[in-house]
Amino acid sequence: MRGHFQQQLFDEYGALMESAEGDVIISKPGKFRWEYQHPYSQVIVTNGATIWIYDADLEQVSVNPFTQDGTHSPAALLSGDIDIEQYFTSIETAGEDDIIWVSLTPRDASATYSGVDLGFTPLGLSAMKLRDNLNQLTSIAFSEIERNAEVADAEFEFVPPAGVDVISGTGD
Repeated sequence: MRGHFQQQLFDEYGALMESAEGDVIISKPGKFRWEYQHPYSQVIVTNGATIWIYDADLEQVSVNPFTQDGTHSPAALLSGDIDIEQYFTSIETAGEDDIIWVSLTPRDASATYSGVDLGFTPLGLSAMKLRDNLNQLTSIAFSEIERNAEVADAEFEFVPPAGVDVISGTGD
């Protein structure tokens, strides 16, 4: 899948805190590229084994092992090959605008978010809502989606630009 996204972050009271947009590429199993273009420049890329998070403003990239454990990464829901029933309880509901919502609640109490809602139209995934453990809501709308797009493996690799700080972690 290749497309555009618009993302909004709301505080626990429903007030808009931040808006962002960019482009996304997802390829199973375990590969994605999430590239913020506005209001800041950030790239999150994984090839299924390593994840790079590059912040252009900070001139810094963090490099960690990537886990496809569905309870710790909402991105793994999109790019992974996870057994949904193993990691989540799920409820399907009909919503507005012909969107079918699947609400997922992590079975693991230590998950970094309390729930994920995936919105589907007849064309496939169109939206996501993630509620974190601080009760903040991230709402993502996908557009200009190209399904089964040809994507080169190079899209899922990242070479840090010269002069940026590289911080390696353990993935814990």
